[in-house]
Amino acid sequence: MAIQQNPSRIQHSADYYRSKRKRLVKHGTVRKRHADTTKVNMHGVKLKWTKHCKHLSTNPVNHLEDASKEDIMTFLEWMLDSYRRIRKRSTVHAYKRILFQVYRKSVGVDFQKEANEEVNDYINGYLTIRYKLDTSINEKPVMNVDDVYLVQHHHWVHDTSVFPDERQRIQLAFLILLQAYTATRPRVLAYKKLNKGAIHDHYFGIDDEYEDEFKDKKKDINGYANEWNPKEDDFKTITYGDIKLILLKNPEGGRDLPAMEVTLRHTKGWEKRENPKTFIFYEVDDLLFDAVLHLLALAFLDHAFEANIQTVHDFYKVKVRPPRRSLEFDWRKDIRHKPIFRQAVLADNGSVQTSDTEALRYHTYLYYLQRLGFVTGFMQILNPYCIRRGSGEGVEAVATQAQLQQVMCHINAATYQAYINQRVQCDTAAAFLGRPSNKALLKAAGHMSRYVDPRAPTCASHDELENIKTNPNLVKLIELRDNLSREVRRESGSLKTAEADQTKLHQMYKTVDNKVRSTRAYLRKMANTSTRQDFFNTISTADINSQLAEEANPFTDVQDDWNPQPSYNLEERRLLAKLICSDTCHLDDETKLKHRIYTTHAMINLGIQRESRLLRSEIKTTAADLPQECDTRQCFMCFWDEKSPLSQRLHKFCSPYRARDHLITRHLSGLGERSVSCPEPRCRGQKVKLHDLQALQSHLTRVHNYNIFNRYKVQV
Repeated sequence: MAIQQNPSRIQHSADYYRSKRKRLVKHGTVRKRHADTTKVNMHGVKLKWTKHCKHLSTNPVNHLEDASKEDIMTFLEWMLDSYRRIRKRSTVHAYKRILFQVYRKSVGVDFQKEANEEVNDYINGYLTIRYKLDTSINEKPVMNVDDVYLVQHHHWVHDTSVFPDERQRIQLAFLILLQAYTATRPRVLAYKKLNKGAIHDHYFGIDDEYEDEFKDKKKDINGYANEWNPKEDDFKTITYGDIKLILLKNPEGGRDLPAMEVTLRHTKGWEKRENPKTFIFYEVDDLLFDAVLHLLALAFLDHAFEANIQTVHDFYKVKVRPPRRSLEFDWRKDIRHKPIFRQAVLADNGSVQTSDTEALRYHTYLYYLQRLGFVTGFMQILNPYCIRRGSGEGVEAVATQAQLQQVMCHINAATYQAYINQRVQCDTAAAFLGRPSNKALLKAAGHMSRYVDPRAPTCASHDELENIKTNPNLVKLIELRDNLSREVRRESGSLKTAEADQTKLHQMYKTVDNKVRSTRAYLRKMANTSTRQDFFNTISTADINSQLAEEANPFTDVQDDWNPQPSYNLEERRLLAKLICSDTCHLDDETKLKHRIYTTHAMINLGIQRESRLLRSEIKTTAADLPQECDTRQCFMCFWDEKSPLSQRLHKFCSPYRARDHLITRHLSGLGERSVSCPEPRCRGQKVKLHDLQALQSHLTRVHNYNIFNRYKVQV
């Protein structure tokens, strides 16, 4: 991860400052500095405004500078006509607000306040009625400690999802705890991958403002849309340097207690005014909620300690000696700027594993969290802001208003109203009747776990998925795509040749093909959502009728017949699930410490493992039934990988060319810079190594009669 260097300061000539003043006079108002995410949103609205002006055959810059309230109203109506997925009134207001940001930064003045009010009335009145915009407000679910417990317990005990490696499983649990304890926005813990071109080109006039800075290196807009480079870019997420692991004297006597200080620096608005917050966490008896234990495991997996601490026993041997009152465990210098939560990437050997440098992406965190919420059985979609709202609710109950604003990172106290639970967390009936409040009942009824049912389906039924194939819109798109495919092959001979020549027909084919994929994905998503919603809409009535129909048991003694049995592919996972969920409240201090050490050891041992991904069509085959030769529709590397499950080794693709694509992308990436060994047992014994694709093709064809490369020339 890059360390930001201070720019060199030199005194320029007098002519430089005179010319600088002239440029400031020319450009007028100094532009407001926006966050990168805001710039990306502004770029999107700028593109829509440009497209709108192209439709009107006007210059977008001049049209924006001379824009009146009628122009803004016309643009919003054009946008609703052009983008039919805009269905909510709040979305139209958001686009209007962002357009005014583009106006302010491009023109240099605010849009007229009176005209803004009229535009709002136009949206709330005419546009809402004509386009039947949805004016409802979605419920914002709130997670409390019981909800987080359900998620953490399912994550360790029942979850059958496969991660790229088990370190990802550990860091997800730590992420959930850290967000619950800090109430921070997820952007502080995981970075959002943004288009650099959009960040640069987010308002009209930027090229004029920076013409001197970029005159020696003119760049196309796409030149800024490069991938983030972990060696050059700063991800602005939490690193080891932001966490201090300390050892404190126990004020009640006994063993010294580890604690951790977490400093959040890159919170919202840090570009304008840094406002770091430091949180202090300590050990808790319920290891599912112990953030110190999770940090220790990740630190040992990354070999992060500067001191000669090799094992968990070494860590707990350390004591605070007089006259010191605390000790700090320093991190290695080369790891202090490394993100703690890191992304899984494709390694040189073809496997997917946790990166050493790239921070975890927000959308990866969101995917893991939503997947975990689905399999746990939550009715509402789980996201990081559910945890943030629940954490804020917990802090509000015990802290002052100033402390709540500090934790939530709110400048204005009224901002918290957007996070408050829609279900009033005050027993108004008890207050009116003058009776004690039933807080436990309110707590159970007002949070997400109220609707949890782990039996809820996570995907649509087979019949519903089959019905998607007959969807009229999808059928028409597939027919159009197939016709274009035939025309492309008739014109260029093959799709690959047409793609290389960038023909017009191929561009039309790709556009329709992308539309087919997006339509099919949308229909599947809607089918999954509908199936799950139907379950939650009918399960209560079905349960009631089922209980009333049971004549053998009285109504008040209904037996719970749902008892899932966890199954694990890794022995380390089974051991950790047993240890981390154990109740240690009845144990003495010495036994609790031993249990904590064993649990940390088990988590470290799990973190170095990688669970094999089983295919949906699990093949019931034994090693004795394994064929002696690899079929051309199978991956040669997977077929001879004895560590992979048989289902993966024997998997057959729909064609040899699909197998070839899998072989090249998963196993031969970077071939030329490194060598690859032939995995076939005889060649493996002879240590046959191949250094380029041509040598590999020749070897597989000549020695193993495995030729899948002859359709057209491929490059790695």
